[in-house]
Amino acid sequence: MSFTRDTDGAISTNGTPEVPHGFERYESEFSRPRSVDLQSLPDGTVLTMHTRNTCYRMLVLDGWARRVQITGGRLFADTTEAEVVGAKGEEGVRHGAIVEGLQLELSTRHGPVITSMVETVAVHKGISAPTI
Repeated sequence: MSFTRDTDGAISTNGTPEVPHGFERYESEFSRPRSVDLQSLPDGTVLTMHTRNTCYRMLVLDGWARRVQITGGRLFADTTEAEVVGAKGEEGVRHGAIVEGLQLELSTRHGPVITSMVETVAVHKGISAPTI
């Protein structure tokens, strides 16, 4: 399978859909995106993240600073501003990343939050993001 990268950094493969900028591609049976680098996403980008226990919706406020508005589950029943610290695994934290198969660490004004394992993450490219 061959990969190409267009001018905005999106990766595409012959016969498969384009992957939005900010995704890293790992080889897998389905060859699908597995992680998102928040710092590479433009402000206003909307993400949906499903963990083992909850579905979250995030609006990127400042990708470089890793600031998001997050809604979902018991902890974020109301829209809450948070900093995405990063993907938390056995080897430490991968700052600014959301990685399928790892937990996500967030920092809020109420203290740190660690999600259950991330099962899927999707970037909704081209959506004009309303306040969530």
